[in-house]
Amino acid sequence: MAWWVIPAMVASTAVTVMGIQQQKKNLKANAAWNKYENELNFNYEKQKRLTDEKKRMSLARAVGGASGAQMFTGSSLIVANADIEEFETDMWYLEKGLWAKTQAGDSALAGEIANANFAIGQSLFNTAASAGSYKANMDNAAKYGTKV
Repeated sequence: MAWWVIPAMVASTAVTVMGIQQQKKNLKANAAWNKYENELNFNYEKQKRLTDEKKRMSLARAVGGASGAQMFTGSSLIVANADIEEFETDMWYLEKGLWAKTQAGDSALAGEIANANFAIGQSLFNTAASAGSYKANMDNAAKYGTKV
């Protein structure tokens, strides 16, 4: 029996496991960058919408003031209140969109890590089975000889 075959199988498995562990680190780093990018995009969109809403409200005040109507009383108050509620609802949905993207990313990452863990287990199991099979074949060859 070649003494080096089983240690070579174990070494090969160790390299495979280390590679998969590195792949898991890369998956986590990529997920963190995606989360960071989503948060940056959310904050950019939020600031853009806040600026647009500020400009729109300022224009509404200016137009109302130029017309001579008393602002934010009576029907103008109802309209302004409805506009603010609509804007707050839009902002809430924007924030929930970020939450949904984050949850989807976390779920995908968990699946990829589970897949990598399965690959590690599969590699370890295959190595153990191959080493056992190799040893059994060598024992049988020693006991019964080879038919060459």
